[in-house]
Amino acid sequence: MDITFIAIFVAWAVLVFHYPRFFTILLSAFFPLYLLKFEFYGIPFTFVEWLTYATAFALLIVYRKRALKWFDEFFEGNIFRKIEFWVFAFFVVNVVSVFIVPLEFRNQALGILKGWIFAPIVYFFIVKGFIKNLADARRLLDAYLGSAVVLSVIGIYQYMHGILIDNRVTALFTSANYLAFFIAPAFVYAAILAWQNIRVIEMPWWKKVFIKLFRKEVDETNTAFFFAYLGCALITGFALTATNSYGAFIGVIFAAILYSIYHYCFSPWRQNLHSSVQRIVIFTVLLVAFLGLLVPKLDAWKFNTLFTFKDGTSSAIRLETWQVAGDLIAKNPVMGIGLGQFQNEYSAHAEETLGRAPVRTSMLHPHNVFMTTWLYSGIIGLFVFLAILFQVFMLLRNKNSDVRRRLIVVLAAMMLVIVMHGFVDTPFWKNDLAMQFWLIAGCAFGLSKK
Repeated sequence: MDITFIAIFVAWAVLVFHYPRFFTILLSAFFPLYLLKFEFYGIPFTFVEWLTYATAFALLIVYRKRALKWFDEFFEGNIFRKIEFWVFAFFVVNVVSVFIVPLEFRNQALGILKGWIFAPIVYFFIVKGFIKNLADARRLLDAYLGSAVVLSVIGIYQYMHGILIDNRVTALFTSANYLAFFIAPAFVYAAILAWQNIRVIEMPWWKKVFIKLFRKEVDETNTAFFFAYLGCALITGFALTATNSYGAFIGVIFAAILYSIYHYCFSPWRQNLHSSVQRIVIFTVLLVAFLGLLVPKLDAWKFNTLFTFKDGTSSAIRLETWQVAGDLIAKNPVMGIGLGQFQNEYSAHAEETLGRAPVRTSMLHPHNVFMTTWLYSGIIGLFVFLAILFQVFMLLRNKNSDVRRRLIVVLAAMMLVIVMHGFVDTPFWKNDLAMQFWLIAGCAFGLSKK
């Protein structure tokens, strides 16, 4: 079997070498292929991880001169202001975290380091180096959106046929939350792009001439794009609602607020509320029709017990998990507990911390991305993670062309979905979710390049 995987690696690398743009873009559609796993000479890999390494290998050959130039320039200027420094720092602190894990669990930690940290970071550098213009970033995001649509269609099929887990759709995943993590940023991307492509005000002829003559990157509304992105938004939105993930809903709301502030206050395309009536009416009608189909079939129990912190409700389980995670942080404030060790530590210490048996005796993650990062990577890892997020959102202040800034705001809205959802659950710490995170970050920093 090992020769088969070598053949796949070589074949993909050859394709990337000859058609670097197409196959680099295609890779972002393959994130869910982490579900396909295999061993290569005893070392576990996922299929998307394998393709990521093959892509990086081929691109290093194709762009070797550019890579050498980048290495030469890395230490020029203030390295603390360079995102590459913080990304490397995040990798290093997680390498250290592997070695505080007990020897019996070391292989698990190494697997997390390889699959959740190293491969996604490699992908970040692929994306950041690949982007030369607005179209490159759009196509990468479109490919990711395509995979989200496919998963959403599977989720809708499950919904229509009653193939549910806890009355929620899961698509190919074991949990509805995993599906919500993956498709929520895609829904935001599709919805905003649909909004941007509605033709509400026709530009005067002189402005069109000016744009075509003096703007290198033009972003005009396109009716075909409107219907394409609207269709994707409806499909992903339907599936997202059927996941019944309130964390994702909160993230989407905050993303909408962020983009609305930009659109009505800072965008060169800003319009007063009166001129947006057509857009608002279209989206309101679609939303009412959409929710009218879906909401009556949803189980109201989760909503009714949202603020009930007892009797095994989702809120009660999270409260217990946060208590145990907080206690573990208090006991291990600097180094944390090591990569992937929360499940073991929870099982060992939950009853002692709570003073009674927990509702669930096993818990995979702390249901909070910041607690998870602190526990897995230590306080330095949390600081570096926050620094990376800070730099992503600071890109909103960079001096870019109007059309680039417009997409960077969309990317910031997608990242905000992850951040807000992360207060009540654990995105990022999973193969496909790490790739998703670094795709968004890589596109943002790629577009901000001078």
